[in-house]
Amino acid sequence: MNRFVLVCLLLLSRPGVQASQSGGIQFFTGSWQQALAEARRQHKPIFLDIYAHWCPPCQRMAREALPSPVVGAAYNDRFINYQLDAEVGEGLSLARQYGIASYPTALFLTPDGQLIHRGVGYAGVNGMVQQANLVLRMPAMRRALRKRPAVTSLADTLRTSP
Repeated sequence: MNRFVLVCLLLLSRPGVQASQSGGIQFFTGSWQQALAEARRQHKPIFLDIYAHWCPPCQRMAREALPSPVVGAAYNDRFINYQLDAEVGEGLSLARQYGIASYPTALFLTPDGQLIHRGVGYAGVNGMVQQANLVLRMPAMRRALRKRPAVTSLADTLRTSP
């Protein structure tokens, strides 16, 4: 039994991921640069949730959709999820960089950080799931995900050497 508890604790304490208590979206907890590096390493697109703490639709989304197991199932295995307050820290520069004018704004980016789709506002649990499915079917995202990343490890380098 103790071994089982230890394994569960280790799985839940993976570095860089903040687990949701209810099976909702798991947000990467490092810096933006670390999130980009993780997306490149896993070759996954990025879901970037940009919000403002005073924003009522953002608060509703945080209450209803982000903790939803249905939304978590649509996002956690298919995206590196990252969340920023547009008025604090890194959020200030990223909001400027991506031209954020309304909250919440959902950005869907390639593993290299190229913007593919922007969703503005909160459309509910079903809307978030539909949006994730739509983005993954977009030709630009499909092309980006078909591209194989550059050699990333010594083992890969040795395998491809003459």
